[in-house]
Amino acid sequence: MGIEAATRGAAETAAPEIELTVVVPTFNESMNVPLLVDRLDAALEGTRWEVVFVDDDSPDGTAKVARDLALRDRRVRVIRRIGRRGLSTACVEGVLSLGRPLLRRHGW
Repeated sequence: MGIEAATRGAAETAAPEIELTVVVPTFNESMNVPLLVDRLDAALEGTRWEVVFVDDDSPDGTAKVARDLALRDRRVRVIRRIGRRGLSTACVEGVLSLGRPLLRRHGW
């Protein structure tokens, strides 16, 4: 098998590319995390999406709840920030965690 065929085979078996990432800054939102994931699942049906919860070390265990969900659903990711707080910096950290371009052209 040539390199091209091996590369094509790997690409065909790889996970589909994410179309949308939702970044959610959290603090003491443990009860709302599962609800939001369920609502995203319903609202984004047919879309390849993921959610990144960026938690400011919530004392109510928000990060643990999100981590437990992430173990069952690969669309869920968690960043637990210790010693850092703030809505805007949480959003920035979530976006920086994407590892791909923020905006992308489609069909141009």
